[in-house]
Amino acid sequence: MTVRSARAIAHSNIALVKYWGKREGADPALNLPAVGSLSLTLDQLRSETEIHANAHDRFELDGVALDGKPAAKVFEHLDLMWRTSGTLSARPPCFVRSVNHLPTAAGLASSASGFAALTVAAAGAFGLASSLGDAGDPTRTRLAALARQGSGSAARSLWGGYVRLDAGSDPSGSDCIARPLHGRDHWGLKLLVVHTARGAKSVSSTGGMESSRLTSPYYPAWVASSLADLDAAERALAGRELAALGEVMEHSCFKMHACMFATRPPLIYWNGTTLEVVRAVFQARERGLVGYVTSDAGPHVKVLCEAAVADALAAELAALPGVHEVQAVAPGPDAHLELL
Repeated sequence: MTVRSARAIAHSNIALVKYWGKREGADPALNLPAVGSLSLTLDQLRSETEIHANAHDRFELDGVALDGKPAAKVFEHLDLMWRTSGTLSARPPCFVRSVNHLPTAAGLASSASGFAALTVAAAGAFGLASSLGDAGDPTRTRLAALARQGSGSAARSLWGGYVRLDAGSDPSGSDCIARPLHGRDHWGLKLLVVHTARGAKSVSSTGGMESSRLTSPYYPAWVASSLADLDAAERALAGRELAALGEVMEHSCFKMHACMFATRPPLIYWNGTTLEVVRAVFQARERGLVGYVTSDAGPHVKVLCEAAVADALAAELAALPGVHEVQAVAPGPDAHLELL
């Protein structure tokens, strides 16, 4: 089988109910999460990936050729996709060109959009799919399970809007399933992405998760309380109840960071500006400018709010010392495949 040229676009997603930790005792290759998650796929913030046949493996990110560990992860994932195609021969060499329309490795889920786009492009290049149907297309579910093996959050980026990923319990990972809850037009919300730093974070999410599992006394409580948060968030989302969704979203975020802080050595992804932004959102909420915060393994703050107040709240946050930029981002679309 030859490699076809294919292009995919997948959008970043932000977990409103957080994912942190791998399932203990599971096959590492399956990359199974210890907890489920519920996310919002974002417009604007996206990865675009092309795959072409080539004389040798080559990976280019944002116009720069990369080798070492970043390239190894990409081509290991392509090997997985090639084996999935059922072809017994060795995978042909490929040129992978990817562009991130968001900061890379900075706590803005570039790995989610990146591995989702890589998975979808590989599905086209290796004959696993010629196109992707609507949100109910079972091909998306199959590809989401493969994307998860590259990045735990990537499974959710196969769909736009609001997506739930269940952790499951089967050793095979068969019940660790991502599923769309509501499309991007379900609710008039926006997510403010408040950039409080430049550059990559110092500790990867993968390494940080394992450190928390091994050393944080709060980790068992974090895992045990996750399912209740997921169910509460799903109910609030279905009913368009912002206060209820915001409360569980903030609770999930601060529990995750408490678990991180209690890790040995402590995992402190925040900076001083992160905390000032959180305080400013709380103060604005008391004045009737309602938003709710979340933050991932990085220094940036995301604020969920009604679209009607997004501009006013963004302007207040952009004026804070140390804030580099505030993006007001709407819910984003499904991942897309194009054969070239």
